[in-house]
Amino acid sequence: MPVTQHLTRTPARNTLAPHHVHKHNPAEVLLTGLDTLRTDTFTVTARWPTHHPFYTPTPHLNDPLIFIETIRQCFPLLAHHAYHLPHGHHLIWQYLTADINPHAMHHTPHHPAHLTLHITCSDIRRRPGGHLTALTLHAIALRNGTHLGTAQTRFSAHSPTIYQRIRGTHPNTPTTPPPPTHPTHVNRHHPHDVVLAPTPHPHHWLLRNDTTHPTLFDHPVDHTPGMLLLEAARQATHATHHTTTHTTDTRTGTGTRTSTDTDTGMGAGMGTDTLTRTTHTRTATLTRTHTTRTHPHPRTATPATPPGPPPYPTHIHATFLQFLEYTTPTHITTTTQTTPTNTHTNATTSPDTPTTTHITATQNNHTAFTSTITTTPHP
Repeated sequence: MPVTQHLTRTPARNTLAPHHVHKHNPAEVLLTGLDTLRTDTFTVTARWPTHHPFYTPTPHLNDPLIFIETIRQCFPLLAHHAYHLPHGHHLIWQYLTADINPHAMHHTPHHPAHLTLHITCSDIRRRPGGHLTALTLHAIALRNGTHLGTAQTRFSAHSPTIYQRIRGTHPNTPTTPPPPTHPTHVNRHHPHDVVLAPTPHPHHWLLRNDTTHPTLFDHPVDHTPGMLLLEAARQATHATHHTTTHTTDTRTGTGTRTSTDTDTGMGAGMGTDTLTRTTHTRTATLTRTHTTRTHPHPRTATPATPPGPPPYPTHIHATFLQFLEYTTPTHITTTTQTTPTNTHTNATTSPDTPTTTHITATQNNHTAFTSTITTTPHP
């Protein structure tokens, strides 16, 4: 028989108290309840607000990263209340795989979305006679009985003493983030929500650790948060798609495939993006010029409208390999792969073909984070 965990709540929001999910702001809490069904098997309920300041819906669909954040919040909840990990221990993300059904992600602007997550935990590790050190969480999410998505993720857990030993004496004083790339390139409305800064190189950005961001930095941490890296991967995927679809085309000659993309970001003045492509039959020189302005209060800037519905992530995989420090530049790069459709003798790419983007984050020439995101045209 299910055993309901009686946890402290935020009555005005009907959600769990923030400390259960390692948050400070009650508005960032998505989980509403926990039932223990049997050993290592649980039901977690969640509520998505009709409007969230950061996990904003795309046209008619909820943000896929609100699903990822829902899964992330399950881990501290279960670690503390099902596996009795003391508060103050540190959780370190190891990997995440998620598949999302976009047809169950429709946004209802006047009614919150209510989810039920069926969770099992496996590969549970503990210190001999002691506390939890790691586990893998498997989740199946339903929305009003409709399959919404699945996820598998693994975290490790460390006492304050061991965590300090792992982290050593790394300086963790944040530096001023570089200017953001244009919000429309990454499917964002406000510069403050952009986590990528442009570079002169194609499909290459710098990560912005803006510790004033109220969602990504809800509370102080001594390294780049995992959700920031996942947002960077998602934005890099949109930016890569943007450079290949929202351009004007001048055709000349034939040759080999090359590409360049320069974006001067959100500083005052003019920014120019240039993309040169060659297929088997032609070379296309693609040039885009845009005017951008720096707004002194990004949160109150007039929202920009992204050009057309963006591709929608339906599969996300991420591996967290090492800590990323605030004081060292983090480089984000992408490559893409589209699976062609065979039609008789020629392979063609349909507009409905899923596209897979591979994202890598490096620091000091060491790979610290990798992600793969598969997108489909907006349902």
